[in-house]
Order: sequence, then structure tokens, then C-alpha cells
Amino acid sequence: MRKLTLLSMIFGLFVLTACDSDSNGGDDDHDHDHGTEMLVGTWAVSGLTDATGDRSANLVESYNSVLITMGNDGSVTMAVDAKVPEASLTATGTYTVNEDSHSLTATLEVAGQPTPLTFAYEFANDNTLQLTPTPTTTILLGVLFQTQYADPVLFTFTRVG
Repeated sequence: MRKLTLLSMIFGLFVLTACDSDSNGGDDDHDHDHGTEMLVGTWAVSGLTDATGDRSANLVESYNSVLITMGNDGSVTMAVDAKVPEASLTATGTYTVNEDSHSLTATLEVAGQPTPLTFAYEFANDNTLQLTPTPTTTILLGVLFQTQYADPVLFTFTRVG
């Protein structure tokens, strides 16, 4: 159950990343005009920091990879390849983006229940997305990853496909 929760949290993060690409932030016309195109594809978690510092090593210790695939149609798939096979997971769901508030909400089915995860997004460049979970999503992610995060939390994703 913890592994499924963790995967759901990661999935939510990727969804936020997709929102970041789609809704950009407003200053950069390139990101705004091409946000949806930039969002669509496959993204790998490449970094995690919180108020205590770099937490990326914790992800590397537990997971071979965490991939998020965002579709043009608002679909999202999260594939988690855990070091312990029982913790591996593939989850599907949908995402929505609010460009005005630069937020992304991914709704994943976790333990049979729809679970919304909300993030602020920033598209650092064509191949790097950054997602910051809301405080409630931070708590959910902590449960999923069996740890505690200190806000602000920042997930970084790198385009892989």
C-alpha cells in the first residue's frame, strides 16, 4: 500500500510537471505558445529538494526509474520501477492545467479511490520541468514516499522521450 501511495505521489508530480509545461508562467511567449507541445512526452524524475536540502539520493536508493508520460488528450501514465519489485507500479489517470494560476492537478486512482494531486509548475527549459506541490499534496507525497518533506518541495523532471 505504501509503495502504491508513493507511486501515486510520483505520478502526481509528473502531472504537475505536465501542467508546468502547458501553463508556463506568462513571461515567456515561447513557453506559453508551445506549452502543450512541450508538455507532451515522457519525463523522468531527476531531482528532489525540500527545505532541508537535496533529497534526490532517497529516490535513487528506492527506485530504478520513475517515468511520467503526458498525452495531448489529458491522459497521464506513471511507471515506477522500484528496486523492490513488489513496489513497482504503473498507474493511469488524467490531468488538468490552469494557465492563469500556473497550476496542474493530476487525478490518479490510488487503492481504488481518485486522488487529486496539485502542483505549481515552472518550465525551466525545453527539457526541464519543475513542480512544487501544494502543502496538502506535500503531505500526501510524504505518506507515499514514507518520509516527511519540509516545504517548499521541488521536483525536477527531465524529458526522456
